[in-house]
Order: sequence, then C-alpha cells, then structure tokens
Amino acid sequence: MTPYASRRAGFALVMAAMLAAGLSTGTRLYYLIFYALLAMLLLGFVSVVWTLVTLRVELRGVKARVNRGDRISAVFSVRHGCLLPVSAIRVRLSVPSTGAASQEVNVYSPPFARRNFRQIIPCPHRGVYEVGVVRFSVTDAFGLLSLGRRPRTRLTKLEVAPRILETEPLKLSAADQGPQFISRAAEDNASPSDVRAWQEGDELKKMHWKLSLRKRELMVRTYEETARPDTLVIPDLQQITALRDQQLTLEDCICEAALSAAQAQLRAGYPVRMPLVGARPREIGGQFPADIPAFADAMLRATFDSPYGYEQVLRLMLARFQRTGGAVLVTTRLTTRIADMALRMQRSGVATRLIWVSDDDREEAMALIERLKMGGAEASRLDPWESEAASAPQRGEDEYDG
Repeated sequence: MTPYASRRAGFALVMAAMLAAGLSTGTRLYYLIFYALLAMLLLGFVSVVWTLVTLRVELRGVKARVNRGDRISAVFSVRHGCLLPVSAIRVRLSVPSTGAASQEVNVYSPPFARRNFRQIIPCPHRGVYEVGVVRFSVTDAFGLLSLGRRPRTRLTKLEVAPRILETEPLKLSAADQGPQFISRAAEDNASPSDVRAWQEGDELKKMHWKLSLRKRELMVRTYEETARPDTLVIPDLQQITALRDQQLTLEDCICEAALSAAQAQLRAGYPVRMPLVGARPREIGGQFPADIPAFADAMLRATFDSPYGYEQVLRLMLARFQRTGGAVLVTTRLTTRIADMALRMQRSGVATRLIWVSDDDREEAMALIERLKMGGAEASRLDPWESEAASAPQRGEDEYDG
C-alpha cells in the first residue's frame, strides 16, 4: 500500500468515526469535524484537478546526438494557473538509463509563474532513446490525493554514439604479411593496361615481343595496380549472458574497440571492411577517414543477436583472408579454438590483432594471450570497467530562473 493510500484510508476511517459518533449521540461537534474533514477532501481534489488541467511542462536543451558517457544539461519549465495550494508537482522524465528508464523530479511552482529547472541527464550506454517528459502528477496540500496525466508534447529522439578511442593502427607491411605476400603483389598480371620501353630490372615475362619486333626496340607490358589489402574488423555480436548493466557495458566496449580500430586503420590509409554478422547480417566498408561516421552509426545501432558463435563467424571469413592484409578480432570469449584460428591467420600472412574484452585475469586465460603474442599476433585484454568509475555520469537537478 502506498503512503497516499494508507493516509487516505486513515482519513476515511476518521471521517466515518466522526459521522457515526454524530449520528449516535447527536452532538454537533462530531458533525462539524466530519464536515471539516469533507471540506479538506473536496478542497484537495479541486486543487489537484485545477493544477493538472492548467499545468504545462516543457523540456529544452536535449541534443540530437551525444557520445557515451556524456551528460546532458537539459532545462524543463513548469507553469500552472491554480490559485489553491498544492504540496508537490512530480515530473517524470524518460532518460537513457541502466536500470529504470525514467527519473522523477519534485518541483514547486507558484501560480501563474514559470519556473525553470536544470536536470543533468546521464548517457551511460550507446543506443537510440526517446527523451522528454512522459508524465507529471500533483499532490494536494494535505497529502491525501495524488493524480497524474501524460503531457501532450512529443519525446525527443536522442542518439548515444560509442566513443572513439585513440589507438595504434595495425601495420600492414611486406614483412608482416609473410610468405603469402607474393600472392598480393602490387601488380595484377591478369590486367595489362599499357606498354612502355624496357628498363633495367624488368622481368622477361612482361616483354611484348611482337611490338618489340615491329618497333625495333624492347617494349614491356604494364599492369594495373591491385587494390591495397584491406583490414577486416570483426566484432563478436553473439548475445552476452550477464546482468543487464554488465551486458550493456560489455557491448559498449566491443563496439568502441571495433570502431577505434576502424578509425586507426582508415587514418593510416588502409581500407576497412567490418562484417556485422547478426540476425540481419550486413557489412560496412570504407577507404578514407571521411567514412568513419558510417562505421560509428553502424556501431551505434549494432544488435548483439548473432545466431552464430564467434568461431563460426571466423570460419566464414577464412575465404576472404587471401586478399586481406590484416584482421582485428574483438570478442568477450577467448577460447583455445579462437586463439588457434587467430594464430592460423597470422601464419597465413594476415597481420592479426585480438582484443579480448574482459576483466578476467585468470592464469589460463592470460596464458592464451601470451601464446598469441609468441605466435606473432597482437593480443591484449581490455577491461571494460577500468575507466567506468572515473567517467561515471552523475545525475542531479537544480533550479534556476531564466
């Protein structure tokens, strides 16, 4: 039972007792007390209804897009035209939140006066949210009645984008690509584009013998340059089994690690392909830093609902590694099979980096990290809670007029 319900029940019991005493004894005092209590009840009802009918609440200052961890300083104004006193006006705001998707704020506003209140809205997790006033309620001065209604204003769409962290790019050089570098030569022998005069060091197989005989000088064929080997950034989009807050934090960390790796590669001049193998598979690609917003938007809306395990996803990608210069693997699951597949990529000539998103520092898990490093691959553990405490948003509200 709510405090208002218990208070109303006690109030009704007192009224009934006063009425019963007046009817049984005929004493006017009991009738006066009963009518006074009834007047209080009617006065409270009128004040609450009057305030609700004339109440106007507006929210301003909500941005369309922010980064995860930012705090929005929103302003909402309250105004009503009720001359009778009320105890409190409670405004419920829809906000991006880990637990409850709303905040309740108690405010006081005199009649016919617009008062402004500043509310700090935290944005702890990436995603698309609706922010605004979803309900307000009014309590009478005696604390007996509390009624509410929904406002007529629409909610504002808010996009919370994953953060992009500065990270070193995965270098794709001839030395990193091992014995398979021959198959990724700078020229495509199947696509001749022009001819030119012979130069010292040219291979005999490129000679254009017929044209050389006709022109009486040595001529060689030139070929189109193949596209630069791209980098595959493969985030693990399988559902994460954990408490809701932990699950969202891990998802955020995976998205941010993948997005940061994509930005580093694009800025270093390497094309990037990011396959998102979820319930609805798609792929994002880019060649220049100007393509980073497309990757950020994809990571903002990525859903962790993949029907495939991460090992299956990596097997699906094996056929693409022949023309891939590097691969960045981002996952919360580090198993022996995944480590073996990462080492297999590294040995085949694909520069490989594995980012393990976890706070697990058990000896067997760290042994897999060391095994990957000894095999030539880059491997690291990324603790998603390492910086959460320092960047944890605070909530609050203060009043100001303006």
